[in-house]
Amino acid sequence: MIIFSDLDGTLLDHATYSFDAARPALDVVKANGIPLIFATSKTAAEIEPLREATGIHLPAIVENGAGIAWPGHADGQEDAYRQVRAALDRVPKPLRALYRSFGDMDDAEVAGRTGLSLEGASLARRRLFSEPGLFSGSAEERAAFLDALKAEGLSAVQGGRFLTISAGASKADRMTEIVAWHEAETGRAGRPTLALGDAANDIAMLEAADYGVVVANRAHPPLAPLAGEHAGRISRTEKEGPAGWNEAVLSFIRRVGAIEKGTAQ
Repeated sequence: MIIFSDLDGTLLDHATYSFDAARPALDVVKANGIPLIFATSKTAAEIEPLREATGIHLPAIVENGAGIAWPGHADGQEDAYRQVRAALDRVPKPLRALYRSFGDMDDAEVAGRTGLSLEGASLARRRLFSEPGLFSGSAEERAAFLDALKAEGLSAVQGGRFLTISAGASKADRMTEIVAWHEAETGRAGRPTLALGDAANDIAMLEAADYGVVVANRAHPPLAPLAGEHAGRISRTEKEGPAGWNEAVLSFIRRVGAIEKGTAQ
């Protein structure tokens, strides 16, 4: 199996960014050599400390799918981010003024809006592919803003906190890339995939995986029913964040193990 997991509000607590409640499942994942791929709105710079803390050193889907962070590779150039910023600034000024992005903020403001430390906020502002921010206008103004972005070849996806703009792929697109990479690396094809997430920016990934889990996060409205949920391919946790993640991952590992042994009920 291969596990793809969102971070904030899923593996990491929405408020504290702790993954302590998920440690039992993380230990089982590592002990059994199960690939765990982070799929997050975070930057490549933010992923490195988390790799060290969790002991997970695998490719990560970053900036909502706008890029992939490969272990041991330098961050690379910021050309994609500069292009997004330039296109964003060509949006009509009245609409642009309603969107306050990380590039418009300093570290202190990002820290205040996210609950990150100043060091964490600095890492979050090291963008390579995308630009998150807050839109303060009406529903009609938001629709006009999204139309203006589309005209510039940009798209936006809503996460648990921020509306993130990019010209890149989605988490689901990158999931396909990493599955292909893993099959080439291991020579093993057809391994079941599990995706876990809590917000709108996770929907495509949840629906594209063989199995999906919507992790409870009461900090924002719950997701509407997803494709495959009625059939039982996608489930929801009762517990929030890493506690829900822990139960869901342990349950899935037991389920797949039973199927492989031919003892599933």
